[in-house]
Amino acid sequence: MPKRLIPVLSLAAAIVLLVMLNFTTPAGVGPPGVLVFFGAGYLLMYGIAYLVVKVFAAVGRHRMGRKQYLYAAVLAFGPIMLLLAQSLGSVSFLTVGLMVVFVFLACFLISKK
Repeated sequence: MPKRLIPVLSLAAAIVLLVMLNFTTPAGVGPPGVLVFFGAGYLLMYGIAYLVVKVFAAVGRHRMGRKQYLYAAVLAFGPIMLLLAQSLGSVSFLTVGLMVVFVFLACFLISKK
């Protein structure tokens, strides 16, 4: 994957999120706008998770391989799941715990692959 692609997409997603949060409402953008919002949120979280995984790979003296990109994808999905649960009004300790278990299990499956 090109070195600059993930940071550029994350920056573009952050700009889209800022514009959407400041100039629109969920009722005003409709279902396609909500899809764009969650997609941009995922891209932003993916960029942040990519940086975290990259730092851990550098500390462990590993190169960024395919597994590290998969770890970043799984870690980025965690906050999106919490945002979805919050939009449904069902965030509790159980919800957060189940999300952590899901992310842990997905990372475990990636490590065994």
